[in-house]
Amino acid sequence: MNIGFIFPSSEYLHDPFRGDPHTHFQILTVLESHFGNKHNFSLIDLRGIKKEFAFLHIPECDVYLHSVYTLDFNEQVSIVDSLRKVYPKAKHIAGGPHVVVFQDECLKVFDSIIVGDGEDCIVQAINDLMCLKLKKTYRQGEDININLYPYPSRKYLPKATVVRRGLMTLKDKKYSDLLSCTVIFSRGCPGKCAFCAMPQTEIFNNGVRFRDSKLVEAEIEYLKSEYNMQGISLLDEITFPYSRKIAYSHLEAIGRTGIVWRGQSRVDNITPETAKLARESGCSAIGLGVESVSQTSLDIISKKVSVTKSKEAIYLLKKNGIECRIYLIVGLPGEPDDIVKQTWDFVKETEPDLVTLSLFTVRPGTEVYNNPGKFGIKSTSTEWDNTMHMYDRYKKEKPNITFEYEEQTAWGKGFNRDRIINNYLELQSRLKEYGFNSAIHPLTSP
Repeated sequence: MNIGFIFPSSEYLHDPFRGDPHTHFQILTVLESHFGNKHNFSLIDLRGIKKEFAFLHIPECDVYLHSVYTLDFNEQVSIVDSLRKVYPKAKHIAGGPHVVVFQDECLKVFDSIIVGDGEDCIVQAINDLMCLKLKKTYRQGEDININLYPYPSRKYLPKATVVRRGLMTLKDKKYSDLLSCTVIFSRGCPGKCAFCAMPQTEIFNNGVRFRDSKLVEAEIEYLKSEYNMQGISLLDEITFPYSRKIAYSHLEAIGRTGIVWRGQSRVDNITPETAKLARESGCSAIGLGVESVSQTSLDIISKKVSVTKSKEAIYLLKKNGIECRIYLIVGLPGEPDDIVKQTWDFVKETEPDLVTLSLFTVRPGTEVYNNPGKFGIKSTSTEWDNTMHMYDRYKKEKPNITFEYEEQTAWGKGFNRDRIINNYLELQSRLKEYGFNSAIHPLTSP
């Protein structure tokens, strides 16, 4: 059979090629490792193509695979509808976070869905399809041991797409010319933040799972050998394991490869020891999920960190010569009237190198989406195309948000939409004026 894994246009990203198809790499590698040359496998990359013309670039296949994220759902529905008219016998199998949350909705679009990690289930689904016994739903039972599978091959894309310049750029423009790529060495996150959908998808696979340090080193060496890669941007939710012993082994493995790298982390995973070792292993920058300078907001969204800890983490990174970028969200429940002043005071005090400021959005699968009343929200929108922490995309239009607070909440008066948007724009203006705005030096895409 001809089996094609479709990667949608990612048109909502300023640079769609900053969001790499890691799920696609992984699943295609697993399928080819299992089936060998019994089937033909391909990655159908639609990035850079206008959505209305995307399906015209899709070759005929017997099976189309889809990894569904909320932002891509409408586009993927359109693609499936168009393909069914041209290739009516083809089957469509989908997985991904949106499928986990909206299983009944997705079963109306796709022939079969996979709930949870897909390595075992997709192999079973292809075997069943060959026997004309494709099921409607496949569920991952036990946790997937990611160390039982080979590291993902990048051969499904042209070399120029795998590695590129500009991914490692620091505020002072250092490392701009390094040939770099994005990499993921783990799955999951230890946090249970109310604004994140990951806790719900982790019902099927709990905890954080890191690849063994030997596989980490082997994957980096493969990228160096095949693509002349010189730097990696880690997309893991947390850059290195919480276990100090495992973290040391992980960072030492990266360090032995001699590459430059950057990543992101929760603030409570930065210690004097790990910050020092990260720098010694080639770390150039780390983005910290500070989220808010209001402790009330942090507590409401179950961030499980303190503002004080955020300050300490910023200090430790800067002390060790690691460029510190922080992520902040405007519009979270519990924000005080003077959130703009408090946020600006925090930025001036801690002096991070760059700040990524986002508008709070209520995403499907999050605790906020499932229990809006608990967070003082009276209404939310299901316009999926708007459910993203967008930033620096509003040159000519005023940004919008997908929810509305009650006038009175458990923490006091709720901000209306205009107030939240104005706070966001005011802070963006200050960050840009004083050189903190990350849009000047783009970070890796979410």
